Amino acid sequence: MLVAIMVVVFFSGCKRQAAGTIKIGVALPLTGTNGTDGNCALRGAQIAVKDINAAGGINGQQVELVSEDDQSDPKQAADMANLFVADPSIVACIADYNSVCTLAGAPIYNSAHLVHISVGSSSPKVSTAGPYTFRMLVNDTTHLVFDTNIVLNAGYTKVGSIYQNDDFGRGGLAVLEDTLAKKGLKVLVSQSFLRGEANDFNATITKMKAAGCDSVVCIADETELAIFAKQCAQQSWKPFIVSTTLYRPDTIPLGGQAVEGVAGDMMYDPNKVPAKIQALFDKLNVGYTGAETVKPNSASPCAYDVINMIAAALKNGAKTRDDIQKYLANLKNYDGVVGTLNVDENGDIAVPYVAIQIKGGQFVLYTGK
Repeated sequence: MLVAIMVVVFFSGCKRQAAGTIKIGVALPLTGTNGTDGNCALRGAQIAVKDINAAGGINGQQVELVSEDDQSDPKQAADMANLFVADPSIVACIADYNSVCTLAGAPIYNSAHLVHISVGSSSPKVSTAGPYTFRMLVNDTTHLVFDTNIVLNAGYTKVGSIYQNDDFGRGGLAVLEDTLAKKGLKVLVSQSFLRGEANDFNATITKMKAAGCDSVVCIADETELAIFAKQCAQQSWKPFIVSTTLYRPDTIPLGGQAVEGVAGDMMYDPNKVPAKIQALFDKLNVGYTGAETVKPNSASPCAYDVINMIAAALKNGAKTRDDIQKYLANLKNYDGVVGTLNVDENGDIAVPYVAIQIKGGQFVLYTGK
């Protein structure tokens, strides 16, 4: 009888908590190779919740994040998806960061009619993963075309590439090859690698040098970019490198002098940070010092906007998971910290892009060769 009473009290307490709070799931890589990026996104989501709650919450209810570490592992991402969809108090999610993780969770979220929004996945496959799959980022069809044109507009025509052997990397390589083909060009040397396991690109670099490559498109995270750039320097080879994930807090610390001159993309001029984004960065570091501070990045403002979009759906009458999906699917001209945002027919929320480069150990606007 005592056990039965305890069970009743426990579940009664859970119901009261669910009725008093609005829960949003967060599945991000908080440890591992993308841990810095995941924590930047989490910090942005936390500040959004803090701002919402300080303003009275949503229809009198406070917002609560339920955060989990997907470890950049698709199996873990699927587990997190199952965990979130089984909790009826979770109304929507930020999930995930890596394309392979987003795609692993997508069938689960879509089957349960639970919105999940990625703040880092760029694989074209995410666009067709289902009506409950959204992302706050352009897909690689746009992303790689932009980055490839940085190479072409600078006059380089002998292109090599390294790419992650996953949905992100393979999808990006396909776009790179197609973009070059339209100019009568091709990737002279390409090499895949497993994220987190690559440590020796020397053989690939030798092949690129022998093929006469004058440029390299790295469809890679900052860890592998830094390794590749350092090994290029060790071989006294200095191709023009464009990286799809250049603007990350760890890129310059990891790559040092070797990543000097590497170009890529970002959603704003690093030396002219928009006022709304700067204000968010200032909030992110209140109460933090040293290594705990967050450097300017793209994940934090994207996550901040995503939480506020979900909140907007609820404030505008959404009562169910399906209601939130319908609201977001038709969202236009949303005034976010990133800019004016629109959700397209695939659930993609495009962010603006400008070309950037590392010069003098700093991110700056890229002005051409």
